[in-house]
Parts: sequence; structure tokens; C-alpha cells
Amino acid sequence: MRENVPESQPHWVRLGVLFGLLSAAAIALIGPIGVSTTYPRVIGAFLNGLIPGYAKLNPYLAQIGVDLKPETLLVVGLFIGGFAAMRLSGGKPTVEGIHSQERTHGRRYLDAFLGGFFLLFGARLAGGCTSGHIISGISQLAVSGLLFGAGVFATGILTAKLLSRGA
Repeated sequence: MRENVPESQPHWVRLGVLFGLLSAAAIALIGPIGVSTTYPRVIGAFLNGLIPGYAKLNPYLAQIGVDLKPETLLVVGLFIGGFAAMRLSGGKPTVEGIHSQERTHGRRYLDAFLGGFFLLFGARLAGGCTSGHIISGISQLAVSGLLFGAGVFATGILTAKLLSRGA
């Protein structure tokens, strides 16, 4: 029974099935999708443009390549989609969080940057990010994807409970 859900809003099951079909089609047509490798590829392509042959001299860039792949468009789409959603919802660009009143505006941006840096560093250290391990991994029924997904959700629930206790 869906009392609070308007009839015009798609039900989460339909969206889940649609996402699963889209993910399976992307894997079949392009291959497993991952986002964290896109960032070093883009930086490598930029540096390779400034210093021709740089990517061949860097062992990591030589391994992953500096060709821009479909994931590059996914990353660009994440930024555009986030910005569009914020603008369409009538919001202004802000960085908010728990206890954000205690930090200056510049400190919140620094914290967001450092958090993103460590998240990306950890994703590269782990050999992939949540989109690679969870979306592509679970879509392929990979045990590593299932375990990683369970770990991410368990840690997220625990973190949310710990943070909400102090709020």
C-alpha cells in the first residue's frame, strides 16, 4: 500500500528494474563502468598534451592509458546533473553538513576537497570505486562487489547513527 506516494511518481521497483537493465546494457556494450580511474586519465591526458610522451614515462598512466573513455562523459554528467538538480529545485550552491555553523565557509570547502581527495585516493588504492565495485560488480554478480556493497552500506548506517547521536 502506497499512501504517501503520488500516482505520477514512478515506484522504486520500476526504477530499480530500469537501472538494472541500463547497467546491464552498459556493461554489455561498453564494459564494466567505473569512475575513479577517469580522474587520473583526464589529468594524464592534460599532462600528455603539455608534455608529449609524459604518459609513457609514468608507469601508472602507461598502465591505465590516457584515452578518454565513456566514463569521462559519466563524470561530466554527474557534475551537470548535480548542478541542474540544485538549480531546478530552487537551491543555491552551498556546502552544508552536520554542525556546519561551527566552521567557516572556506573551511567547509577545504573539508569537502580533502574528503573528496581521500575518497578518490582510497578508491584507487582499492582498485576501484563504488560505481565499479557496486554497480558493475553486483550487476555481474561478482562476490567482491557483493561484499564491498555490504561493507559500504553497513559502514554508512553505522556512521549515520554515530553522527546523528551528536546532532
